[in-house]
Amino acid sequence: MDEQKTTSMSPNPNSHLFWWVGILLIVGLAVISWLSMRVPRGAALVDNFPEFLRGLQNDEQKRIGQVIFDSYREYRHDAQNWSAVAFGSLFMSAACSAVAGVVLKLEFFLKNETFKKDLAAILAMLAALLVTLSTVGGFHQRWAANRLAAAKMEKLAIGFMTAGPKSDFTSFTAQIQSIAFERNEGIVSTASER
Repeated sequence: MDEQKTTSMSPNPNSHLFWWVGILLIVGLAVISWLSMRVPRGAALVDNFPEFLRGLQNDEQKRIGQVIFDSYREYRHDAQNWSAVAFGSLFMSAACSAVAGVVLKLEFFLKNETFKKDLAAILAMLAALLVTLSTVGGFHQRWAANRLAAAKMEKLAIGFMTAGPKSDFTSFTAQIQSIAFERNEGIVSTASER
């Protein structure tokens, strides 16, 4: 009986394959996340707006245009970061839950029952924590608020570029303020308050 216990506790050479699959999964998720952050968004605006600003003669118009452009870049950057955090948390939670269930059933790779139970418990705990933090932290809500604010600011920038030289550029400042307020309101308010 003691002999049987010792053999089931000894490391299985196939367990390395399990760890390599896990490492490849994590590296794959990291590469996909990195690539999604590198996808150009709003490239036409980013490429053309600075040149448009340099061509303006009126300093007030340049200042308003620069505020629009800086706000757009900030909101777009924040949307990318919150997207990575929100969806990364959800995907990692799902992956941890799935692996926790599979770990308990694996008999070929993992022979040590105590280790299997501990690993499954840790993975289940991580999955629960990730979902809880994402929900309580309002990660998805923060992503959505920044994404909408960036889209509104992009629309405003295009309107600013196509406005004639005799246009009332002071109306753009009111729109900038409105978009900034709506963004902050979207971040701090809950879905039930809307």
